[in-house]
Amino acid sequence: MKNFLAATIVLASGVFVSATPVGSPTLNARACSTAYPTIARVDSAQPVASYLPGFVVSQDAGAKKKQDAFAEFTIPAGSYGCSLEAYFPAGYPISSSGKAQVYVYSTDKPLSFSPRGSDVSWDYSPQAVSQVGTVTFTSDPAAPKRIFINSFACQPKMTYRFSISRDSTAAGAVSFQQTNGAGLRMTYNC
Repeated sequence: MKNFLAATIVLASGVFVSATPVGSPTLNARACSTAYPTIARVDSAQPVASYLPGFVVSQDAGAKKKQDAFAEFTIPAGSYGCSLEAYFPAGYPISSSGKAQVYVYSTDKPLSFSPRGSDVSWDYSPQAVSQVGTVTFTSDPAAPKRIFINSFACQPKMTYRFSISRDSTAAGAVSFQQTNGAGLRMTYNC
């Protein structure tokens, strides 16, 4: 009986020793990868014009003369955690007027290209499938500004159409210079 009691005490103390927590490993922050888009613009007043430059989204009062913009991202196979966002350095110039809230739509197909660039027009462009976000593009005069739009499962081609709300007839416009340091971007593998 003494041996049994001694063995029980020794085994029990071993359980407590092995159950003592150890320090957790240090976790290092992972850097995200970033993709910048190809931008295309279409204009309802020029229904077959292609190769229009710049990120411009606008409509006149009564939802006339609309201009929509497209952003298409190429994402490496096997990527995960894609997040569509806008990023602007401090004081970045953005022009806006009227109803400047922009609706973001997924599209039914990617942009088409020719040797001159993105070959899309109002009449021959990817159509909006579903609304995936809204965004008001603004910058901060004193600090960089990151605007999260939405997260998605990564695909090799990710194409979005930007438009003033289809439910609004109010005039509105927003434009900015898209660069690899300002404007739209897709982060992934975070």
